[in-house]
Amino acid sequence: MSLNPNAMPWNMPESGVDPGMDANTRMGQQDPRFHGYPSYYPNQHTHQMAPVMVPQQMPRHMMGPPFPNPNHMPPMPNNEPLQPYNNPRLRPQHYNANAMHSMQPVSVPSYKKSRPVVVVVFGYRRVGKTSVAKRISEVRNYKYISLKSKEEDVVVSPTDYVAPLADLLAWKNTFEGIVIDDIVVRNKFEPYYVHFLLQKHGLKFDVVVVLDNDLDNTKLRGVNYDEPLQRQLHPESYEFCASYLEGEPTLVVECREKALDEVVADALRQLGDVNPAKESTISLKEVELMPKCPLETNPTLVAAILEAQAQQLNLDEVASFPFSEPNFLLEYAVFARHAYALRSYMITPWIQGDKVSLIGYQGKVYIHLPSYNIVFRFTDAPSTLMQLSKGTADNNEIGFIFEATFVRDKIYISGLLMMGERKGSDMLVGERVELLRQKLKDMDSGTVDLLPWYPVQSMEVCESENPEASGILFVNPDGVLFGRYDSRNFLYPLQRKKSVELRIWNGNFSGDTWTFDAFCEEVESEKLIEGVPVHVPDTEVTNYCINDGNILECVRQDYHAGPNKTRRGAKRFVFQGRCQWKVQPTTMYRQEVFVSDAKWPFERMTQACMSIKHVPATRPEEPATADR
Repeated sequence: MSLNPNAMPWNMPESGVDPGMDANTRMGQQDPRFHGYPSYYPNQHTHQMAPVMVPQQMPRHMMGPPFPNPNHMPPMPNNEPLQPYNNPRLRPQHYNANAMHSMQPVSVPSYKKSRPVVVVVFGYRRVGKTSVAKRISEVRNYKYISLKSKEEDVVVSPTDYVAPLADLLAWKNTFEGIVIDDIVVRNKFEPYYVHFLLQKHGLKFDVVVVLDNDLDNTKLRGVNYDEPLQRQLHPESYEFCASYLEGEPTLVVECREKALDEVVADALRQLGDVNPAKESTISLKEVELMPKCPLETNPTLVAAILEAQAQQLNLDEVASFPFSEPNFLLEYAVFARHAYALRSYMITPWIQGDKVSLIGYQGKVYIHLPSYNIVFRFTDAPSTLMQLSKGTADNNEIGFIFEATFVRDKIYISGLLMMGERKGSDMLVGERVELLRQKLKDMDSGTVDLLPWYPVQSMEVCESENPEASGILFVNPDGVLFGRYDSRNFLYPLQRKKSVELRIWNGNFSGDTWTFDAFCEEVESEKLIEGVPVHVPDTEVTNYCINDGNILECVRQDYHAGPNKTRRGAKRFVFQGRCQWKVQPTTMYRQEVFVSDAKWPFERMTQACMSIKHVPATRPEEPATADR
């Protein structure tokens, strides 16, 4: 860099100095090029010079402004430079080599633009969330962005969900901040994709604004919760803020009994007390399906895995899960009607839990949870699964897809959907079972089990050898029908645990207990269970972060006797646990079957099954073509 912007050019001789003089000789401590750097001189008086007379004939425009450093002003109070500024890049590298070694570091002001501030606004519907977000963007001159798609019912991939934000972040150096609205659109795990994308661009959540309201207040503002989807989405934003958001600054704006203008003003007032440039401690809590199985937050990778699975199984857009589900319960009438076909059926334990698909993709194992359409990395997968996880380009890099059930930190593999070049839809049940046994026979894991399979006549053995089972699943011999309910599979409940999953709604608090309405699924909708409320202790509501719209596991209690005659014959559902990964309740038909005594006792059922001789399913022979 130039030591003095007023230094004379090196291609011109200096006044009063022999041009042949050695450079080190003529560059002394009194050289005017050193003015303004007093640290070079042990004695300030040694560098003072006599005034230099300015030639009158020199044009005024040739004279630069006086050097502004105050240390320079006393020795040369009225002097103006003799020569204009000369580009320092023209100077040789050996210039003043002996004097430069003692230069002290000089702090240079930084002109680097500070990163944009990220503000995120959370809240229920119709509480002023969008109005607050837009007003913040106007007052702070930030960019406003909403991640809500135009059509709520359309399934959007993780990459499409964050696409508007990705486009905006490409221009992050052109604005001072971002206000993100509608970050929780379908479930509470979507903000993790946003957080991943922000971190990729060197950003993070700087300020979080939470609009606090309750269910009754939103109803007064015209929010319609008649559709099951709206009841499902209601608690997601609240639960994310209450359970997964950590750190400060988190600004909570009370919205109850407030006009919209008051809510906006309160949010701006609290935001004005926050310094966005201050280091924020906001972070997101790590989400795990089970230990060593974290949520995959890279939206591009998640979208690639789900797209590869859909292509391999030929799933259409309306398929909300990749596997087949039983649609009928096995009663006596159904058994009698299908007795001949049941000879080639096979049975397996039915585990009551969360249905998942186990996917081997590009040498790693992932777990797809269809209810939330999210993916977890199985970092501690058994070596047997790791060896099978490497796919090829022909099968979209997928090595296998297994149908499984997750419950209590354990995965039970129940079916083969795809492995290598073979697909379960093209295989008979015996072929699928045999291939699973062959490939997974050496699997030794405390977290993954392959469920056993039996012929129908061994139903009593199946029940006794699998105490964790909640039912017996009868699987048809033909190929599975991916992505929808298969009416040719039947389920016989074992009545071991008479519990059902219910959606709770309209909570009311009295004493130390919360009372909710109970909803069950009925023909792709939900129906209120009249006269049977759900009772949840207040301590459990706090421990499990329970809110209107959650799915709870409950058992039904009947008041057959007691001192209070008015309660005799009454019923209620008692809380057993929170169904964290479920978004739909039990069907109305199953609800009654699971909580009531079996209409066809198990002993009679096993006797009927023992009379059926197993006949392995075979493929029909193709007719031979006659030689011409």
